[in-house]
Amino acid sequence: MANRICIIHPYPSRYLLESLVQAEYSVVLVCPEATAPSGVEVEAVLAVPLHLETEVTRKVLAYHAQHPIEVCVPFYEGTTSLCSRLAEQMGLPGNPPEASEASRNKYEAYVRWSRAGVRVPRTVSITGREGWKAIEAEFGYPAGVKLSDSMNSQGVGLVRNRDEFLLYEHLLREMLARPVDVDVHDDRNRMAYGRSPVKLIAQEFCRGAELGVDLFYRDDRWVVTGIFEKAPAHGPFFAETMSVSPSSFGPEVEAELGQIAADAVAALGGTVGAAHVEIRYAEDGPRVLEAGLRPGGGYTMQAVEFMRGINVPVELVRLLKGGVLPELAPLDKAALYGGIVYARSGVLRAVHGLEVFEDIPGLQTHVILHQPGERVYALPESAQPHFTYYLIGGRSRDEVLAQHRRIQETVKLEIAPLP
Repeated sequence: MANRICIIHPYPSRYLLESLVQAEYSVVLVCPEATAPSGVEVEAVLAVPLHLETEVTRKVLAYHAQHPIEVCVPFYEGTTSLCSRLAEQMGLPGNPPEASEASRNKYEAYVRWSRAGVRVPRTVSITGREGWKAIEAEFGYPAGVKLSDSMNSQGVGLVRNRDEFLLYEHLLREMLARPVDVDVHDDRNRMAYGRSPVKLIAQEFCRGAELGVDLFYRDDRWVVTGIFEKAPAHGPFFAETMSVSPSSFGPEVEAELGQIAADAVAALGGTVGAAHVEIRYAEDGPRVLEAGLRPGGGYTMQAVEFMRGINVPVELVRLLKGGVLPELAPLDKAALYGGIVYARSGVLRAVHGLEVFEDIPGLQTHVILHQPGERVYALPESAQPHFTYYLIGGRSRDEVLAQHRRIQETVKLEIAPLP
């Protein structure tokens, strides 16, 4: 039997595919036709719009009948549930579908975590025409209001009073009204949100640092591969300008965060795989915000490889195929992944300061996402609010933070209003 694996992803990265191909896995890639990276020798590309899940399922099962697949690997947040359902139908290893569904429904996750004793912000569902009543009855303002199954901070906002809530609720419902079959470049995550029974939620706003915890797990065993501290964000929106590891909290607190992340995964019902858990270290202690049963996105996997010496895509496949949890190199390095965020939507007129990337010690990689003349979109509507992403590696947290500041202070964007 070939080392054949299936990946369902609307915009798969070259790093992801090349990692697996170089490890001699035969990759069956399911994605929209226009987004398959060129020059990577995958076994097959099953081109299908991913919002058509019945068609995706038909194509994958038909291929599996002729060329047996060993693992359906979740890498993209929006298809974790589909991967679990397909794995169950094909008799393959993976998380129970109900666990993956719960991870995609922030309200259901809140309910499960509350029952299991995992600390979370108080959360309410927003239904009907007077959703503000639930907020004011339960915890008041400021409150975080979000789509219950969005990602990348898309559709996440802070409201400070009833009027702001009403305006923001209207914007979110406009997003939910968008056609699901929009082009992946217009709203690359539209196929993923608006599917949960609860469409909108509100949470009490917990002040404090936000951290992302990445881990591998199998049953009651787990290993943390990275803990990344995000740049402070105070609203009204929460664009991610950088995440750095090690965090500023020290080994003792990071051990606590790892345990909390593992407890959150277990409460969702996760049994095997990788997870990315978002935790707010509030004034009264840590609170779990959300969790995805897949590896962290962006440059998280590359940052883990730089610091801990493991290739996350390859180790995830090995784990799902029955392997053991990976052994990590000692944490004696630092890594930071960041980006330049659009302050507003418009037309990118000019970019200044890109020469800084020619002189950044420790720069591992970077990508420019847009060119002058293109339309660009900011949060909260956008699923791609960045002009560029970059990954910096170094010997210490201070070292990579200094280079990040250089980039943020040097690169300037000119954005003209949309016509």
